[in-house]
Order: sequence, then structure tokens, then C-alpha cells
Amino acid sequence: MLAAAGRSQIDILGRDGALQWTLTGHSLGSDEDRGIVDLAFSPDGALLASLSTERTLRLWRFREGACEAGEVIDLGDLMPASLSFSPDGTELAVAGATGPVQIWSVGDVELLRTVEAPEGSPLGVAHLSDGSLVISSYEPAALAVVDPSGAVRPGPSPAAERPYGLSVSPGDVVAVSGDSGSTVTVWDVLGGQHRNLPPARGSAHCVQWAPDGSALYAVSRTSGVLRWDGTQWSLLQMP
Repeated sequence: MLAAAGRSQIDILGRDGALQWTLTGHSLGSDEDRGIVDLAFSPDGALLASLSTERTLRLWRFREGACEAGEVIDLGDLMPASLSFSPDGTELAVAGATGPVQIWSVGDVELLRTVEAPEGSPLGVAHLSDGSLVISSYEPAALAVVDPSGAVRPGPSPAAERPYGLSVSPGDVVAVSGDSGSTVTVWDVLGGQHRNLPPARGSAHCVQWAPDGSALYAVSRTSGVLRWDGTQWSLLQMP
């Protein structure tokens, strides 16, 4: 399935592009800047998490051909920006610039712990294959890995001043994009190398690895969806 969010609703599409469900529940209120900022499916595809600047995290469960609204998590003072499921699907990490990263249990929906960004204010969060957290932050722009024991491994400085989008390949290669700009930083966490890719056409607002790690996709606000094949960017032909 594909989940696509507007400001307050989520469309769930099948592989053929047909609309399956429209999910509502996030509130816009009177704030014109309020909206859904991130979505993530659990590793088994049975759960969707949606994150809104109304400071809530909502869970949606898929069972026997139906979609059911699940728990609503109040994130308190956190102004959320991104979320990530742990590899085993039991935990959700939520990052936002007004506080530490929050780690929630999926089963009983309880706040387990918080994780401070080693530098700056956290914007992006993602999980490595061993359950470690990759955190991107700004002021200053920084990357770091925090393992389950709490040990911190600093990463390279990303090209983006506000590194917002994170995506991790099956081989624990992290792609980092910003909320503006066109340069994507790629960091091989295990190998220790990193590089900045050639500028993408228009911009690279958010990034996503292919499931097998063979290609990297980026959304450009002006050009559409771009694909990095290891040597160059190309523009996908969209319907």
C-alpha cells in the first residue's frame, strides 16, 4: 500500500493506484500552518503511524481487509517533525525541534524513554538495522548515532543547514536531505565514509531508498520525483 497525506487527511492507495481508504482525525484547528508532517508503516505493514504538528501521533491498524483507527498519542510540548519504527516494529521514535527524541512502545502505547540529540535541536530520526538511532539536528547541523546502550557516535556534517529527511538502506547507508536545498549527503555508517551527491534538479526535500538499496529517490518541489542510480540523477515520468 501507499499512504499519501494532505494537511489533515490520509489516502491509502493500493498497488494499482486505486483509493482504498481515506483516514481523517488530525485537526487543523485555526492554525493555517498545521498539517501532517510524516507517515510510516510498521515493518510488517499492519500498522500506520501519522504525525501532525497538532502535536499528536495517531496509529491506524489494518486487519482482515479493513482499516481501524487506533490510539492517539499526545506528544506534549514536542513540535514533531519526523518518526521511525524500530526494525522489530515494537517501538516508535518521534523527533521534533522543541525537545528530546521520544521513544514510544507500540504494544501498550507508553513513553519508554527520551534521547537527547548530542548537538543542536533534533529534526530527523531513523533506525539502523541493530536498533540504533540516527538523529539529525540543526543549529548546528549535525548527525549522530545513538546505540541502544546510549553510546553516541558522531557523524559527518550534512550539507543541509536543516537536515530534515533521513532514510536508511538495508546496508545501513544513511541519506540526508534538508527542508530546502538540493544536495543530499550519503553516509555509510559501517564503512565510515560519506559524500555529498551532485545537486538534484530543483531541490531534494525528502529522500527514500529502494527496498533493496539499489537506488535513492528524492522529491523535488519543482521537478517531481528524482532517482539516483549511483552515478546521476534522473527524472521519473509520473502519471
